[in-house]
Amino acid sequence: MKITLCANRFPPNVVGGAEVMVHALAVELKRRGHDVSVLTLSNTRKGKRTACDGLDVHVLPNLNVYDQFHHGERGRIVKMLFGIVDVFNPLMFALTWRRLRTLAPDVLCTNTLKGIGPALWVAARLRGVPVVHVNHDYWLLCPRSTMFARDHACETPCGQCRAVARPKAWLSRMVDRAVSVSRFVDERHRASGFFPRSEPIVVYNAPALMRGINGKLHVPGNPFKVGFIGRTDATKGIEQFFASVAAANVPNLEVHIAGKDNEQCVPALIARYPQLKVTHHGFMPREAFYELVDLVVVTSMWDEPFGIVGIEPWEFFKPSVAFASGGLPEIYARLPELLVPRGDIAALGALIARLARDGEFYDGVSRRCQADRSRFVPREQVDEFERIFKAAADKCAPNMSASAAIKNLTKNQTRLFRRRGVENENETRVNGDDQGHPRDGEQRSRAYASLHSEGDRH
Repeated sequence: MKITLCANRFPPNVVGGAEVMVHALAVELKRRGHDVSVLTLSNTRKGKRTACDGLDVHVLPNLNVYDQFHHGERGRIVKMLFGIVDVFNPLMFALTWRRLRTLAPDVLCTNTLKGIGPALWVAARLRGVPVVHVNHDYWLLCPRSTMFARDHACETPCGQCRAVARPKAWLSRMVDRAVSVSRFVDERHRASGFFPRSEPIVVYNAPALMRGINGKLHVPGNPFKVGFIGRTDATKGIEQFFASVAAANVPNLEVHIAGKDNEQCVPALIARYPQLKVTHHGFMPREAFYELVDLVVVTSMWDEPFGIVGIEPWEFFKPSVAFASGGLPEIYARLPELLVPRGDIAALGALIARLARDGEFYDGVSRRCQADRSRFVPREQVDEFERIFKAAADKCAPNMSASAAIKNLTKNQTRLFRRRGVENENETRVNGDDQGHPRDGEQRSRAYASLHSEGDRH
């Protein structure tokens, strides 16, 4: 199968967990024999074609009013203009329409779209290419992607965000399959009217193992080392992290921080808590960080969509503790004692202190964390995506004309398409004429089966 993955960042340009997951998915799909290409976004007005781990990577020029990846002060009007253009960028539409003609994929999987926008969905529809979209964040609902303002997570989009989200919600009709990295993220989008023509599908992130699931049991050292990894900003709760570690009041304790300090928060926090022994490593390899620390603390103050850093240390027999934020309770479903209410510094401090002082408790939860890491492994995640991609490709005739694609956007014809699924299906399967292959609707992913209500079934 020819599969094109799209993410606005892709290695070696790494900002967060989404591009790590897209890269891992692309590599594994290629290893399984699929023809995989990647669309990503440049920092400049120039594009290029390159290769990464044997993948065909097409770097699209950045065609919005400014480079979103450059950290700097921007006025409100400029930011608003960027958001408006991002809803439907005609230059990006023309560019991706031509690029899809060259790539001719059987299915397009879009991920982080800020800077590219839903124009890509329209281009794919006009090319007759089925679209699978993966929700890693809240960009469709909020131009900042975080739904976080005035140091608080937004429960619903504000008026300005709703105005920008409304046309995106309408354009989400172009998406054949909508996948979210947690139930929380799926429900948040559907509550705002997104993806009305796609059933709910949840596929949890599954970061690649760094040293193997059968690692050696870890015994914390002296001093006890507490770690924070990620962006050191308000959304990730860097201030709450410092306050919680200070509240733990553990005498022999070290604090280790890994991540870029774009907002220059760390020096001021170190000065505010002189009793803490803090080392800021800046950017460092994840494996080296997890080897170093005894405990990882996740203090997300925004509604964390998934939270890869919560599960990554588990394979090292090292626990993590977290605020119950966004999709994090789904990760810790079997380890609820490692969660505290969001923003409860006293409760988090007490939990850190218990793990530092109670060796039996630490040993017990570290073993359970390591065992639970097997729920989030790449093989099962890629199996799910292969099924989703195949179902989307089988449902859409590969030679659909542009006019037919436009007609299929109407409500009545979409209903007819669902009712007569086989009549609208191309006789020749993408993977060959396999008479035993289940038709669309007969095979569902495990994630879909567990989430789909009876009233939503076609």
